[in-house]
Amino acid sequence: MRIIWITPGFAADAQDSTCIPPLYLLAQEFTRLGIDLHILALEYPPGKGGTRDDGFAVYPCQGNNRPWLRWRTFYRARYFAQQIHLEKKVRVVHSFWLGPAWVVGRQISRRLNIPLLTTLMGQDVLPQNRYLKRLAPGIANQLVALSPFHQNALEKTCGLRAAHEIPWGIAGADIPAQLPAERPIDILGVGSLIQVKNWVQWLEVLRLINEKQPGVQAELIGEGPQLNLLKQQAERLGLAQHLTFAGSLPRPEVLERMRRSKVLLHTGHFESFGFVFAEGAANGCRVVSTPVGAAPAFGVCSETSAGLAAAVLQVLAQPDLQKPRVVYRMEDTAAAYLKLYGG
Repeated sequence: MRIIWITPGFAADAQDSTCIPPLYLLAQEFTRLGIDLHILALEYPPGKGGTRDDGFAVYPCQGNNRPWLRWRTFYRARYFAQQIHLEKKVRVVHSFWLGPAWVVGRQISRRLNIPLLTTLMGQDVLPQNRYLKRLAPGIANQLVALSPFHQNALEKTCGLRAAHEIPWGIAGADIPAQLPAERPIDILGVGSLIQVKNWVQWLEVLRLINEKQPGVQAELIGEGPQLNLLKQQAERLGLAQHLTFAGSLPRPEVLERMRRSKVLLHTGHFESFGFVFAEGAANGCRVVSTPVGAAPAFGVCSETSAGLAAAVLQVLAQPDLQKPRVVYRMEDTAAAYLKLYGG
């Protein structure tokens, strides 16, 4: 079965562990199942098209995040798709994100007369995307959401619900055989240091926890434009001695830090799924979060800082988890997509 994926970005190689990890892991699962997968990467990585050392057929369309040259990006994507289809008939075109990847996917679908499927990946379901209100109701049959929260956000924006809902699963290789006996990090935060992740509230929750249980040790992994603001806020709240800003880390090292942590605390305003929840639970973290994405499936949720602090204190009093908690597996994610592909 030959499938074309269209995505803004795809990992440049096997070591590029921070570029949309679940997409790379799903591609690995498809390859293991013998799917003939061809990936059109609109913006990233650079380079030439073809099969790479990691076994994936990736065709960089050289967008490099230059919207004013998007017509060239789309032209390259359409050209690659036509050549792939001429060599062997493509079963489905699958776009990720309801944005440029969907636009070019629709063009390819119509030109080559192949079905189109689109996975909603994040904030592409929010009201700032005004084109959503102009979508025809019939498009819902082509859409895949990642969680009930994601579905509800789409419906609130434009009155549509995706016909399909497929969560991200954990790859078998990422499930540890055993968990460590000691977890020196009490509270872990992971994510880009941007406003939508709401790290200001994360720091406030940490302050409330330290009032009740002084000496709690926390670590925040990630980098972004809010780094200096958050460091200053941590200093003002008296958290400097209890909090480590770890910066950006390769994914394997992030998973290792999760295995050393008791609680994964998340305070984001929005998540479509939140792969970090699945990763944290699989590595023995107890999950405490605002009720976004798939968080309710993985742990305790609250909308308030006081509620989150109380939940963290409660789970810190419990024994450390001795086994990974895996709610969804990547093999099940792959099976669900293959069913939609008609395989």
